[in-house]
Amino acid sequence: MRRFSLFHRRVGQDVRAWPMLALLVIVVAVAIGCVLWFMREAVQNERMAVREELAEAYRSHLALVQAQLLKEWDQRLARLDGVESNASGFARGVREGLADSVIIIDREGRAIYPSDALKRSVEANTELLALESSTNRSSDAFARLQDRLNDYGADTLPSAQRRFLMHELRRMDPSLQFPTLAAEELAARYVETNPAMPNGTVLRPTPLSDVWTVASPNGRMRALFTTAGLKTRLGGAIRESALPKGVSIAVLSPGEEAMSDSTIATMSLSPTLPGWRLSLSLDNRAQFDTEAERRVGQYFAIGSVVIAATLVLAIFMARGFGRQVQLARLKNDLVANVSHELKTPLTAMRALVDTLLDTERFDEKTTREYLKLLATENARLSRLIDNFLTFSRLERNKFKFAFARVSPQRIVEGAVAAMGERAHAPGCRVETRVAAGIPEIEGDADALTTALLNLLDNAWKYSGDDKRIVVRAEARDGHVEFAVEDNGIGLSSPEQRRVFRRFYQSDQRLARTVGGCGLGLSIVQSIVEAHHGAVRVESEVGRGSTFIMEIPAVAESAS
Repeated sequence: MRRFSLFHRRVGQDVRAWPMLALLVIVVAVAIGCVLWFMREAVQNERMAVREELAEAYRSHLALVQAQLLKEWDQRLARLDGVESNASGFARGVREGLADSVIIIDREGRAIYPSDALKRSVEANTELLALESSTNRSSDAFARLQDRLNDYGADTLPSAQRRFLMHELRRMDPSLQFPTLAAEELAARYVETNPAMPNGTVLRPTPLSDVWTVASPNGRMRALFTTAGLKTRLGGAIRESALPKGVSIAVLSPGEEAMSDSTIATMSLSPTLPGWRLSLSLDNRAQFDTEAERRVGQYFAIGSVVIAATLVLAIFMARGFGRQVQLARLKNDLVANVSHELKTPLTAMRALVDTLLDTERFDEKTTREYLKLLATENARLSRLIDNFLTFSRLERNKFKFAFARVSPQRIVEGAVAAMGERAHAPGCRVETRVAAGIPEIEGDADALTTALLNLLDNAWKYSGDDKRIVVRAEARDGHVEFAVEDNGIGLSSPEQRRVFRRFYQSDQRLARTVGGCGLGLSIVQSIVEAHHGAVRVESEVGRGSTFIMEIPAVAESAS
């Protein structure tokens, strides 16, 4: 037995469930994580695919706008060649909006305007001094000097003097307007930082922040553009283009990124405008969002089904594994219980036999007493083996029931008789109550007797020294109820729900004292269910229990 105990402990350690369950959880978590990663990548790819499809659909519009914008750009540069090569040409180029500022250069690449080569105008300075010294400044005096500064046709004022006089007049009267002042200052700053004037019709950045320059086709003009001014002029050509409803195209300067999520396509403008691009965006993202969400929804649906299937499969695997672990534990419990239950009567019988064999002269009274004890232990061993055999056959569906009409009285009497001397032991009172006129039942008499005997065994084992057991049989609602009532320890509500499970024992210490392996009530339930009946328990802790078997009665018409 010691060898078996060591084996049982080793098997019990082998059926621990948590390592395999932990591994299953890890595998499921990794699988779900992979599915979620795939879904995230798939969603991003689908959004990009939808964006590319929309971009391809609208790319022709971008190409049309690009062609129109470049045509307008070339015309703008060509118009610069048509202005005069003097101060008037500067004013014309600025006032007609051909550029933010213009520099007129000679054949040697030197600036003709703006330039300080002209002599300063004494008359203009005299008029300014007169205004500054006068206490009564007439509007006519301001107007005359303003007209002189805005008149580039006379070409008598150098650029520096013109800018100085404009600033002084605006200081005295901020309401005065000089449309060319900003262009004058921009041109002056550029000439100061770039004494040499590079040729070429390619737009280039200048050392000045956000200022760009390009030469006219014949090289006589150098146009200056601020980033904002150039975007405005190019945008004007875009606004004149016929675009589909809900589509807008914007100009992006070098290094500028499209900030809107609705931008679906970009295109370079031209080699002559390096770094400048067109961006096409949707004013209403509904079309993009609808198509993208539709495809994304498909992936979410597929991913959800896969995750759900994985979880369901994991649950079935966990339950299956749990059943296997439970089965292994039940087998271990069965082996342990069988070994213990078989060992107890065998040990008692062996001790009694050894005692008799060691006696030189047999005393009849003592010998008879020992033989009765041997018979009792043998009967206990037989009942135990019968329970194990019955349980094994029921589990393997090998138990053959011999159904026939039988009287409930016979079942009750057979079970009480099978109790033997225990029913008449000191401190034990077994009472039978079989109702008169009780109908017969269709069943296996031996199996039903075994089931009722198991209930009587439980009542006997789990009652105290003063045992009061009542066996009843009565008809109720087309059934015959067999009830075994005792005054034993009783069962709590949770125990009542588990008491019919295999190998379950409510009080392990008491079970070890009185014997048993927790199969009796499981056998009762299997036999009763095979007879299309039901078994239940009514109990209260400390006040005893009543186990009731309901077996269908034979209909009166069939009697």
